[in-house]
Amino acid sequence: MSEDKIFLQKAANFGRTAVLMVGMLVLMAALGYTLFGATGLIWSGILGLIGLAGSTQLPSQLIMRLQGARPLSGYEAPSLVDALRQLSARAGLSHTPRLYYIPSGVLNAFATGNKNDPAIAITHGLLSRLSLRELTGVLAHELSHIRNKDLQLKSTVNIILRLTRFFSLMGQFLLFFYLPMLFVGQPPFSWVAILLLLLAPMLMAIMANALSRTRELEADLEAARLTGDPEALALALQKLDYYNEGGFFRFLRPKTGANAPNWLRTHPSTEERVERLRSLGAHHGPYRRLTDDGAPKAPWAGYWNTRDELLSPTGHRRSFWP
Repeated sequence: MSEDKIFLQKAANFGRTAVLMVGMLVLMAALGYTLFGATGLIWSGILGLIGLAGSTQLPSQLIMRLQGARPLSGYEAPSLVDALRQLSARAGLSHTPRLYYIPSGVLNAFATGNKNDPAIAITHGLLSRLSLRELTGVLAHELSHIRNKDLQLKSTVNIILRLTRFFSLMGQFLLFFYLPMLFVGQPPFSWVAILLLLLAPMLMAIMANALSRTRELEADLEAARLTGDPEALALALQKLDYYNEGGFFRFLRPKTGANAPNWLRTHPSTEERVERLRSLGAHHGPYRRLTDDGAPKAPWAGYWNTRDELLSPTGHRRSFWP
């Protein structure tokens, strides 16, 4: 895929993000205006600004403690920490995210904090199933969320959702209070306003899910550019989907969210994400690939088992369980 097509894809992601954010703000303002007129419009803006000002991110260290995570030091996973350091430099971050380890068998990773206080957590399941190449792709994806300020955007969206639910509940309470007027023929609100009050939370949730899917696709694209290896993240996504669905015995487990319509998903389907990544080619981006570990690994031959075992400061091997 050429740089022109990459630019068009990034522009489309930015356009969808802008349209969805404007739509959510307009819907929240419309609720305020429906309830209290121009005064409600003003107050919806004031409450939104107060909510944004009070939505400071908790320290990443505190969030990781609440998740049961512990720091993963450089002597325990030198190659992984070095890859994260190189990715941070490529992304132009002034602070390298702190790497954390969660003793969970679920294959998962997430980022928290901001550019000044970033942190990334990876689970034991991820470390034991993925190769260094695939882990690098996952780290680049989470790093892209930090670089693109997606965590702050998510916090803003959550505030807008809460305010919308508040206005909707207040409107439903007023409708119940004025219910006798509906039977007399003098409704206090138009039917359009009543429908807006009832449907606003669902419409807002649909737009929030669409925004989340857009930011995931953007993070995938940025990860491919940072690693220069789109296939790494594609392989990692396929493994995450495979093992989190039950691995070899996945056909025995009901896929609760597999058949859910797209507008209910917070993430694009794995098939769509893998197809987009592989359309970039085997190698893409301004950087060389960080690892040469391209050979497929058996399920039991993950990162911990083949490379950086957890070592004590004296060099003796120890268990990776805290």
